[in-house]
Amino acid sequence: MVCFTLYNCEQKTELTNLEFEKKVFYDLFPELSDKMYNDIRLMPTPPPPSPKYLTEKGFDTKNDYHKALEDWEDSDDYRHRLNDWEERRDSIINDETLIYIAFPDSINQFEREDTYELINHFNDQKLVVDSKDFELEKGFKVDFDKLKSDNKKLRFKPTSEFPKGRDFWRTNYAFNFGGSLSFSRILFDNTKSFGVLNAGFGRGSLDGSGCRIFIKKDENGNWKIDKIEGTWVS
Repeated sequence: MVCFTLYNCEQKTELTNLEFEKKVFYDLFPELSDKMYNDIRLMPTPPPPSPKYLTEKGFDTKNDYHKALEDWEDSDDYRHRLNDWEERRDSIINDETLIYIAFPDSINQFEREDTYELINHFNDQKLVVDSKDFELEKGFKVDFDKLKSDNKKLRFKPTSEFPKGRDFWRTNYAFNFGGSLSFSRILFDNTKSFGVLNAGFGRGSLDGSGCRIFIKKDENGNWKIDKIEGTWVS
């Protein structure tokens, strides 16, 4: 009787496939969301000025733009611009204003080609992926209380709370809107030690990018990002 009871307890604690997927997703989300979101105001260095600007500052761009740019980078004007940019950058970094990201209410779909991509990426592991029983329209409703990010400024709001269609990007929101983030479901190999998912981030109707993310379980049983590959840009 005792053995039977213990057996039942063990059975109840075993995660279903979907529960396992959700746990991995929420465990990785802090790092994934931080990597997907990039504040375009924090470029590594200020962009070079236009030839017109350099000409107005007295540099000869007609004969050799690159030489003119090098000369300008030795000038006081460059140093002043760089100092101004560094001050703006530091102000942005220290700004504690929250950034709100639209996120789907549910995650429902796999990407069919990920079966091949997963096997090919971890080729030395000789993975087996059983995709014949894909439930392409079955997924899970997102628990927004579990969406935490390594970027402490990020907050996530359900896409259902935003306007539809073109108004999604045209609306002037009462909060600091940072863009739209989405993920596919995670495809695992049969051992549930390797996986792949897709992600996309958009800042406007024609301003976004997507990637394929390969993940694996380390020797301590923790899931880690193995590689991120770009898949599209708009």
